[in-house]
Amino acid sequence: MNPLIRSFLFGAVVLMTPVAYSAETSLPASLLAGVSDADLSAGLKSGLGSALESAMSKLTQPGALKVSPPPALAKIEAAAEGAGQAGAAGDLSSSVSAAVAKIAPQAADLMKSAFKDVKIADAKAALLNAPGGGTQYFKKAMTPALHDKLLPLVKEAVASAGVADKAKSLLASAGSLASLAGVKSLGDIDTYVCDQVINQSFKLMAKEEAAIRANPSLLTNPLAEKVFSLIKK
Repeated sequence: MNPLIRSFLFGAVVLMTPVAYSAETSLPASLLAGVSDADLSAGLKSGLGSALESAMSKLTQPGALKVSPPPALAKIEAAAEGAGQAGAAGDLSSSVSAAVAKIAPQAADLMKSAFKDVKIADAKAALLNAPGGGTQYFKKAMTPALHDKLLPLVKEAVASAGVADKAKSLLASAGSLASLAGVKSLGDIDTYVCDQVINQSFKLMAKEEAAIRANPSLLTNPLAEKVFSLIKK
């Protein structure tokens, strides 16, 4: 069997292995009894604002934002690397990494701006859905506008890094393997990268939310500390 095809088949099995994530848990509503909706909303937004600031500070660190090529291309890339064609594989990953590194600071600024515009309608549900209910609430509210503003910046960064050219080169080197992987075209790489940047940004925020839920004393705002202390995990 062609070594590139053999590497592809092995790599496809690895890439298709499901990843387990921790499930959300609904906390009892009684934990928030006696606290007004206004205080819950203010405490949630202040606490999540702190989580966002910490997450975005980490996002802008070199190498913090990691985005791999789209799955179909990643399969071919892994196969090429396994078959000893490291150059064809590494060029694509390097170009994607260069693109996301360029837009990380811009993504952080847009996240902060979008966060400020969110009006909280159900703080209680967000707080009781642990460990990342607050982040999920804001992700749902922020993503549409965030995507619209971030996508043009992603397109510019992707074009500057030559991602499409590297992807075309990888497909050309793969030959018939591209058809085997189900890759008929480059697809919308810009949208894929944009979605990945947004998802990873919120994952960082969720980690910070989990940290303040576990230790509300990290918060400097008294109301936020009070609210998160009620649901301390």
